[in-house]
Amino acid sequence: MHRPLSIDISLWDFSLHYYACAGVSPLCLRLQDEYGVNVNVLLWALWLGYRGVRLEPAPLAQALRKIHSWDQHYVLPLRQLRRRMKVEFGVADESIEVVRTQIKQAELLAEKHLQQILQAQISIDTALVQVTATALMADNLWLYLQPLGVSKRRVEELLALLN
Repeated sequence: MHRPLSIDISLWDFSLHYYACAGVSPLCLRLQDEYGVNVNVLLWALWLGYRGVRLEPAPLAQALRKIHSWDQHYVLPLRQLRRRMKVEFGVADESIEVVRTQIKQAELLAEKHLQQILQAQISIDTALVQVTATALMADNLWLYLQPLGVSKRRVEELLALLN
């Protein structure tokens, strides 16, 4: 498991770090497109495990309710608009790409806000962080992804990419 990160790392910085790991981004996008996985929640589950926190069903459900409106009204429409522009116009027109890039920046800011909501859901005592971060990350991911129909193999594939 990567451990060069501070245990006090914010969810956003943790997400940027792991999302940039080889193979993680395409797998996350595949899970998003094929299973409806919210990649921000997936990264939150990993971050909690990294921080030594076991995610339980009730706090997960509460967090999902808390972010639902923001995700549905702001994050998803921006993503859909950005993707639709790419399909309709391609990437050759520079002026359209400038607009698409601005929409992507707005989408990222909306995701960052969503992650701030998630991060505030669980208070973490860094003195209680356990040595079992890898196991907790796997358990947290499975709690979130199993009800969405994601196979255990996909979860293991994602965790392997983070090692």
